[in-house]
Amino acid sequence: MVHRTHRRAGLTVLALLLTLLGVQVPAGTARAAENPARVVREVGIGDRMLDVAVRSPELDGLTYTKWVRLLLPAGWDRNARRTWPTLWLLHGGGGNHKDWTDNTHVEELAAGRDAIVVMPETSGCSGYSDWWNHGAGGAPAWETYLLGELRPLLEREYRAGTDRAAVAGLSMGGQGALKFAAAHPGMFKAAASYSGAVDPLYKSPDGGLNGPDAVKLGGLTCLTDWKRLWGEPGHPFDTDDPADVRQRHVWERNSPLHQAASLAGTPLYVSYGNGTDSGTGWQWGGPPPSPARCTGPAAHGGEAVERAIFGMNQEFRARLARLGIPATVCASEGTHTWPYWERELVASFPMLMGAIGG
Repeated sequence: MVHRTHRRAGLTVLALLLTLLGVQVPAGTARAAENPARVVREVGIGDRMLDVAVRSPELDGLTYTKWVRLLLPAGWDRNARRTWPTLWLLHGGGGNHKDWTDNTHVEELAAGRDAIVVMPETSGCSGYSDWWNHGAGGAPAWETYLLGELRPLLEREYRAGTDRAAVAGLSMGGQGALKFAAAHPGMFKAAASYSGAVDPLYKSPDGGLNGPDAVKLGGLTCLTDWKRLWGEPGHPFDTDDPADVRQRHVWERNSPLHQAASLAGTPLYVSYGNGTDSGTGWQWGGPPPSPARCTGPAAHGGEAVERAIFGMNQEFRARLARLGIPATVCASEGTHTWPYWERELVASFPMLMGAIGG
């Protein structure tokens, strides 16, 4: 949940006091005073790519700084009168802001499109969430940082549009993309999930990975206590007592499956594999991915992670259907790997760009 810090509130009060004293405070200045996130470095990479280091008290670590990679459209100018729509691409667990450009042809895909592609860095186990931190809250607060600070900073300093954005992500980023769209209806004009971890409370029916297992592995990745993220899920995980729900409400708040009703009205694209690597049947530079790839396999294959993703998304797809919420769904053979995610990015790109006019 996006929140405001005491520091931000104090800066807002200062701006109001200056106004009452007759000191003119431009609207942009007042908005900047409310946002503690600051650009501390820029690194240009070629003509269209820009890495921006942002410092914020909502981040943790030694420097309180994370990067965001921007792909800029032709004609972009930070001093332009106009703004540009944005497509946010979220990385998965263990990833960073370079993942999408290092592992896909997104730079070429976005060339000629009139939009800014935003690829923020979080952490390998961020969950795209404001962490519970054993009930204390505080940093890291990834949702607050990304949507409450980074987004307005990009609008103010990089001419990102205020009302035309779409969001997509893979794995943990797919969970984040749908979670953001559900928690903030109307903020994103479309959302896409590729092999998204759409149900952190998923319970495998046949001894495979459960949803909380991914969170625990994420804690190992980040060298932190996994319970800092959302607390403990309670029954049926780690306890046999049905009344022992612990912090289950926090998990549900961050679960696209449990928040699915709030996705009504948002164009959705959902893709996932079944854990069987039979090849993508597609390569970059060829024709668009064929709809025939979406075979809707009835059973999972052997690859452990996508096998769990398959189960989560089957339940999520059924939940959307029960709620009467339309979605473009592609269930296919495939594993938890980049060739499949790139294929689905290409397949969903026209929908995402169409939603924002990019």
